[in-house]
Amino acid sequence: MLRLALTCLTILAWPLPVMAQDGHASPGIDEAGLEVESDIERIAAPLPRLFPHWDRYLEMDAANRSHFTLAYEIRSDRGVPPEDIRLWYDLDGTVTTIALAPSGRVESPPSLAAIEAAPTVWVNQPEGGMSLSMQFELSLPADTRYERNDLLTGLAQANRAVRDAAGVAALFAPNMKTLEFRFEGPAPEAWAVDEDGERTALLVQEDRAFFRPRDRENRNVAYLEFGRAPQRVLMDS
Repeated sequence: MLRLALTCLTILAWPLPVMAQDGHASPGIDEAGLEVESDIERIAAPLPRLFPHWDRYLEMDAANRSHFTLAYEIRSDRGVPPEDIRLWYDLDGTVTTIALAPSGRVESPPSLAAIEAAPTVWVNQPEGGMSLSMQFELSLPADTRYERNDLLTGLAQANRAVRDAAGVAALFAPNMKTLEFRFEGPAPEAWAVDEDGERTALLVQEDRAFFRPRDRENRNVAYLEFGRAPQRVLMDS
């Protein structure tokens, strides 16, 4: 089991731990020819193990986390699409499903009370072949325009959280400087607009655009403008 540290800025993943098994599995073949198993109910892990550091994030002053969040993704190494992956837990008689977006991103992470209660999470997938990742993400509403100050605030808040979590090791903690804008399909036109209205095209690769607001050549940029809103904005070093 790899240990997920808050100081890590890129995607980290490890197999979801299967602690026990209850129920049975009936093999079959789906439409794509992938072998699947139905009627599976396995214990994946206690809820806090699936959301590392989420409790510490929620315990932060809201003003210090207004522009960033922690995003969690669950994927199948067997090629099972997220819509066919079901994770759920029972807390005080109420069953809660952990909903996944088409990308595998958890759409609504649990509350602090749920994390502290640490209920058992169940999964409908066979043992092995699943992974969990955590990423830093800008928490602003999706838009076609992003103000420079908002981007800098998000990076500053995330970096401060990393340093606080690292403690005495803060000197060795990575520093997030890059914003990665992810789109559905090919990235649209993307521009950095300076205070005089001059426009410079951003670096674009496939479905992503990149921007480093603290770089010397970007210090006069006032805002970013996109042909359409990104799905997500991730932070990296």
